[in-house]
Amino acid sequence: MHASEGVKSRRDLLAGLIFIALAAGFGWEASNYDMGRAIRMGPGFIPMTLAILLALFGVLVILAGMKKNEQVEKTPIPWKGIVLILSALAIFGEFGAALGLVPVVFLGTAIVALASARNSILSSLTIAVSMSALCWLVFKVGLGITLPTFGPLLTFS
Repeated sequence: MHASEGVKSRRDLLAGLIFIALAAGFGWEASNYDMGRAIRMGPGFIPMTLAILLALFGVLVILAGMKKNEQVEKTPIPWKGIVLILSALAIFGEFGAALGLVPVVFLGTAIVALASARNSILSSLTIAVSMSALCWLVFKVGLGITLPTFGPLLTFS
């Protein structure tokens, strides 16, 4: 019996393991924060919940990979998408407080939207404007988060 005979899709196995590894990392980090309760959530509650859901999703992907036969065709690695998405995450993490909520969501969303070959520059900008407005409504108006709408890099005295 071959070691990978139970898993018919190596792509699904690898993807599921990556999801589980990421979930473990985020769950580990989230455990450093107060969880609170469902009625009064602490800062670690949502990250831990998402980590658990990601781990469950990873298990489901592995199980699905055990059921299907797959002929994997060799396709090029989508480097443009990978670089743009990682760049957007780095910009969001590094400049969120300095730029503020609206500009950093706009930048991140525009960059991520450009990662898809299906989006033009105009559609990417439209998506970014929509997402910025939605995030402002939900997080600033609705939830009152402390991240400034426009950060110190964009406010002129």
